[in-house]
Amino acid sequence: MGLNSLLDIAKSALFTAQQALTVTGHNISNVNTPGFSRQEVILTEERPVDGSPGQVGTGVKVEQIRRAVDIFLNRELTNSQEGLGQFTVTSDELKRLESVFGDTRGQGLAGQLNEFFKALQDATTTPSQTTPRSVVLAKASTLASTFHQINADLTDTRRAVDVQIGVTISEINGFTRKIAEFNGQIKSAEVSGQNANDLRDQRDLAINELASRVEVSTLDRSDGTVSVFTARGLVLVEQETTRNLIGVESSDNQGLLDIGYDIGGTQPSIISDLVSSGKLRGLLDVRDGTIPSVQRGIDALAGSILNEVNQIHRRGYGLDGSTGQDLFSGLSVTTNAPIKNSGSGLISNGTVTAPSVLTFHDYEIKFSGASGYTIVDATTGTGIKGNYTGTAIVPPTVDAPFNIIGGGNDTLIVSVDGTTSGTITLSGVASPGQPYTSGAALAMELESKINADATLVAAGRQVAVVFDSTTNRLVLRSNSVGGTSLVDVTGGTARGGLGLSAGTSTAASGTYSGPQTFNIDGISVTVTGAPAANDVLSVNTRENAARDLTVALSDPSKIALSSTRAGVPGNNQNGLALVSLQSKAVGGLDKTTFFDAYRKTATNLGIASQVASQRLDAEEIRHEQLQNFHAQVSGVSLDEELVNLLKYQRAFEAASRMIVAADEMMSTLISLKR
Repeated sequence: MGLNSLLDIAKSALFTAQQALTVTGHNISNVNTPGFSRQEVILTEERPVDGSPGQVGTGVKVEQIRRAVDIFLNRELTNSQEGLGQFTVTSDELKRLESVFGDTRGQGLAGQLNEFFKALQDATTTPSQTTPRSVVLAKASTLASTFHQINADLTDTRRAVDVQIGVTISEINGFTRKIAEFNGQIKSAEVSGQNANDLRDQRDLAINELASRVEVSTLDRSDGTVSVFTARGLVLVEQETTRNLIGVESSDNQGLLDIGYDIGGTQPSIISDLVSSGKLRGLLDVRDGTIPSVQRGIDALAGSILNEVNQIHRRGYGLDGSTGQDLFSGLSVTTNAPIKNSGSGLISNGTVTAPSVLTFHDYEIKFSGASGYTIVDATTGTGIKGNYTGTAIVPPTVDAPFNIIGGGNDTLIVSVDGTTSGTITLSGVASPGQPYTSGAALAMELESKINADATLVAAGRQVAVVFDSTTNRLVLRSNSVGGTSLVDVTGGTARGGLGLSAGTSTAASGTYSGPQTFNIDGISVTVTGAPAANDVLSVNTRENAARDLTVALSDPSKIALSSTRAGVPGNNQNGLALVSLQSKAVGGLDKTTFFDAYRKTATNLGIASQVASQRLDAEEIRHEQLQNFHAQVSGVSLDEELVNLLKYQRAFEAASRMIVAADEMMSTLISLKR
């Protein structure tokens, strides 16, 4: 050991202190930088040399500049970002949806519905006057316009959310490219032995930003790169390579975007159902869950109002003696054959054959193969009731009663759920037979006689019979649900007069042979083509009811308030029946009133919004706690860095003094020769 060695030791101490001061300054300058992790200098001794009486040290060196990170905390923060992104967008969008109804301003649907029935009540009080009837038409038009506005607002909101989905997909692809670029830079830096601390911080920040938009899981590789996965293991980033997400317009969902995953071919794989968290999941839930649910409720309400009002209105008489007219119009049948079906089966020709038995539910015809089918009420998840829907007949009235005359005896033979009745006698042999002055009375006679048949009673089979006064059809429905539920009229002399000889029998499940007509709770559709196993065809009368609801009458004198033509103008019995609808439990609205159905839809939205806000609050608290823990590990403390600054400054000064001392000693040795 000599003076040169002493200078080398001093130099190492000087350079080490200088490097430590640089790191400390780097920490201080990035105290407010998002994603920055505190760095610390790890010092170690230089390799000693042999001496006498033992090894002698040769100074100090910087072994590494280490990031202060906790891998577990980083992963928990990433998971928290996923929930935060999902619940933030869900809460924000649901709050916007709540404003659609406008009830807080008194201009909402509940207020307009109340105004409509109030106008009906006023007109019924003075049935001979035209002015109150004009008010009824005006209020009906305002009610229809309110439905139109709500439908338009919901549709626009859904489109706006869809645009956000497209933007989010682009953001996700941007972050995956950034992560891949950081992977390349980190790999290049660390292959030469460097610690790419700042690059790793920036990559972690990009991963967290990505996680706020879509669920991610990561896997650290030995070369310093990180692999990123989403949607149950689909690769987004592998070293410097990325896989993009793609927005794919869905023909089964009004052209809205499905989430596609680029698998390298011409058609991306659809992974919408695999995305489980992040902003993308929140947007999908609002667009394809919450908004359609609200739309279904509003459409069902609009359709039920139209249907219930029209059925009563058609039975009454206006000031001009008119009858059989609808107050509202706009009801239609919607059918759909999803593009994902593998067969060629199509569903079309949808018509309403019996408004009185409409449920405004969604129905699905499911195929187990080319011939086997099952019809399911998708709203309730149960099968339908097998039914037989007749053709139109002349409706019985007091002035023109219906007499069942079909031959020597007025008979029917009915099959219910596979059990065929005996010969059912409907009326005596004497001409002109028993008269029925209303369709309801005729339906009651049929139901009573069929359910009294000994063969059917023994087998536990029953039917419910309804006469639909709008289409003038008899509908026979089994009391059993799903399975082999079936009603068919197979014989008897009264079939022709009752419209039951050319009607349509529809079983809850059976054999398909196209083209085939199915009557499902008042809806008639025709299926053609060759379905394949697992194909599904859907139908409903609810969709677009709010959008298409209009007032069919323009002449106030045609509002049917009288129950008889002879009672015009003073009779108001039909008007009272219309007014009573506001308190009627409607089957198509799950046995609730119009007002209760609306309140249920609005309340469900409010509850969903409240739950989303609560989950957001909980996630924000969790995220804040994780950030605090992360700050304790990785955050920069200015007090601590000030101490380090002073410590390394003193070390630098001491090393400098050591060099001065070595220099003085060297000078002394040189002066000895003089």
